[in-house]
Amino acid sequence: MGYRSQSDRKLCAVAYMLLVYALKNEGVFNALPEFGYRADGKPFLSNYPDICFSISHCRDVAACIISDVEVGVDVERVNEYDDELARAVCNDDEYRWIAGSPDSDIRARTFTGLWTRKESVAKWRGTGLACDPREILRGELPDMPDKGFHIASLYYQPGNFCISVCRNNNIMETGL
Repeated sequence: MGYRSQSDRKLCAVAYMLLVYALKNEGVFNALPEFGYRADGKPFLSNYPDICFSISHCRDVAACIISDVEVGVDVERVNEYDDELARAVCNDDEYRWIAGSPDSDIRARTFTGLWTRKESVAKWRGTGLACDPREILRGELPDMPDKGFHIASLYYQPGNFCISVCRNNNIMETGL
């Protein structure tokens, strides 16, 4: 609960409740989750050693996923397109792909979707954003083969947010 704003603290609590709900829904709940941290800083559930999880939140949205393999999830509200930000976090191919649309709403949605893909991969790896975001997914634009992982993404129009889930490269259900 180290977040500065009260709304972020509330969303973090909601994400934690989603984690408890997911454990109960899967029929594995036996105690409130206790967190440990790997050497790279990635959290794990010390009292559920066979369950991997990831949580994310942004304004008005929280997400949680549990799995039997490493996972990463990111959710972001689609904001107005920011070309300077896109140049800072996209490699050249990604930037050309995003900037290629004449419609700023589509650029904003495409950029946000790409950002959630990148952050879900960073969470899956356990590196967080300690690495250069331009290097995450390098050469792996959507619809290109994945290398070691699979990403499922969804744009939710009524809420105007994107969510992406990354996990080991085996079969993943497409519904989020």
